[in-house]
Amino acid sequence: MAPTILFLALLAYPAAGVLLRDAQVATIKADPATPAAIKAKWDKMDQFLEVMFTMACTWKHGKDINGLAAEKLKNGEVDGAEGYAAYVKEMQDKNVKGLERSCGMIVASQKKTCRQGCATRWNANAGERNGCDSKCVTVYANFEKSCISKADDLEKVYNLKESKAEAQQQCYKGHCKEFPQVWMKAKASEMTAEVETQCTSRCTDKNVKAGCQKKWMLEADFVAAKVGSDCQDKSGVTKCFNGKKATVSTAYDKCKTDTAKTCGDAFTKCNKGEQAKGFCTDRKKMCQEQADKKCLDENKAGLDKAKNECESKAKGELTTCKNDAMTKEQTDREAACIKETGPKCKGDCKGKCEVTKMNECLLMLKGQEDPGKMFCKDFWRLLHTSSEVDPVTGNPIVLLQQEPIV
Repeated sequence: MAPTILFLALLAYPAAGVLLRDAQVATIKADPATPAAIKAKWDKMDQFLEVMFTMACTWKHGKDINGLAAEKLKNGEVDGAEGYAAYVKEMQDKNVKGLERSCGMIVASQKKTCRQGCATRWNANAGERNGCDSKCVTVYANFEKSCISKADDLEKVYNLKESKAEAQQQCYKGHCKEFPQVWMKAKASEMTAEVETQCTSRCTDKNVKAGCQKKWMLEADFVAAKVGSDCQDKSGVTKCFNGKKATVSTAYDKCKTDTAKTCGDAFTKCNKGEQAKGFCTDRKKMCQEQADKKCLDENKAGLDKAKNECESKAKGELTTCKNDAMTKEQTDREAACIKETGPKCKGDCKGKCEVTKMNECLLMLKGQEDPGKMFCKDFWRLLHTSSEVDPVTGNPIVLLQQEPIV
């Protein structure tokens, strides 16, 4: 039986571990062997079932979920990493609820079977029958309580798995962020070979040049400002502008002088009247503020006009200067970049994926026991101990102290 099918049979239907009781009871009726013989006969079967159950359970809560999510992502049924994570969470929630339902189904089915077995075996002995029946009730009450608590444990397992996955991502991105292709390799030698392949591709002459061109695009605006300033000097724009600027500055100074006189005359006239002195002072202040704004606006307009006239006059020469200078800057800078980057490209590239450090980081996480596997082993112990029967009487065994289920 395939691992996943076995696990579904164990959880969705009466647990195979619990059904051991029925098989053992049947064996007792058919072959009244000694307890030691019965134990020897079933020990190997128990070990086999435990391995198969743990394998199926671990897959159901790990690879099966991730595999389904990956298939959905591949087929476009979920959108990107967020869609993948949301689907995984949805499946995990369904598994938790499914486990809770399975607990109820196991109790409903097997408690009834257990009590019927007591009635059949001890039909002629009321005392033994009542004692056996009481044990059935106790065993399955304990089982139901422990089984429901495992649903809470399963949710915690999923949270631990998520935390571990995030830690793995930190290992990958912290030491080899630029080459996710390397993450998929199983061996360190394969990872190193993949880094070599990626860096060889990245460091071709064509790609090095493309990288330098991209660098130039990031620097172009900054260079253009300096080139523009230099070309204005070379084309006579600066000289032209400085000449016109002197005229504009003279006009600004005259404006300031004239408006100051106007405001002053108005203030003197105001003080000769009957108005309060404070009113005249406020009026002069407002007059001066308006005058300053007028002079500044006229000065700015004059400077803008002078600049436009000078640039328009030398437009052709200025444009040619800028184009030639930018072309030269681009050519020189790209050549220098290629000369510097090309020889050390591979070394720099390989330094962006530290395979050894990444694997050391991942190794520390691998040293931690898989929480899913621990959960499955504990769940198997719960099923197994709940299914134990007295090899002589066939009655269920009620443990004096229930083994703690983590």
